[in-house]
Amino acid sequence: MKIAVFCASSDAIAPVYFEAAHRLGERIGEKGWHLVYGGTDRGLMRELAETVMSRGGEVTGIIPECIVQRGVAAQGLKRLVVTADMKERKQLLREEAEAFIALPGGWGTLEEITEVITLKQLGQHNRPIVFLNIAGYYDPFFAFIRQAQGKHFISAVYDELYQVVNTVEEALRYIQDYQPVSHKEKY
Repeated sequence: MKIAVFCASSDAIAPVYFEAAHRLGERIGEKGWHLVYGGTDRGLMRELAETVMSRGGEVTGIIPECIVQRGVAAQGLKRLVVTADMKERKQLLREEAEAFIALPGGWGTLEEITEVITLKQLGQHNRPIVFLNIAGYYDPFFAFIRQAQGKHFISAVYDELYQVVNTVEEALRYIQDYQPVSHKEKY
C-alpha cells in the first residue's frame, strides 16, 4: 500500500505533532507499506520518513527543484524524485498514492489535501482521504467547512469524501477497511 502523507516541514512546532508523525511512521513501516511524501529533511516530513525507514518501510520523496535549491532535500532515500515545479510534484504524489493522510501542516498541506478532495468530488479518483486531527489541530478548519456548508458554498453530500480521526490507529484502520464511495452530485 502506498500512502501519501501531507504534513509540515517546520521544526518549530510542538512535540505532540512530532510524536504523531513518529507513531504514523512506525505503523507504516511495520505494515510494510510505502510512504510517499514531500521529500524534505525538515519537520514532520523528516520525522515521518526516517521512522518509516527505521521500521523497514520504503520511502519515496517527491520534491520540486525550487525546494531542493534551498538545501532541504532528504538524504538517504532509496528514491528521491526532483520535479520541475510544485504542480508536477502534486501530480506525482497523487499518481503514486493509493491513500492520502493529512497530518498537521500549513499552506502546502492544506492545498494538497483539499486538491485530492476536490478531485475525488469530481470523480477523478476514489481513494481514501484522512485528516489526522492531532490535538484538535483541524478543528478550526472544519468549523470553517461547516460555516461554508451553512452558507451553501459547500454541499454536505461531500462529507463522505474524507474521514477525520484523532489517532494513527483510526487513520490506518479507515484506510485498511475503506470501501469506495458512490459518487454523489450536489446538483
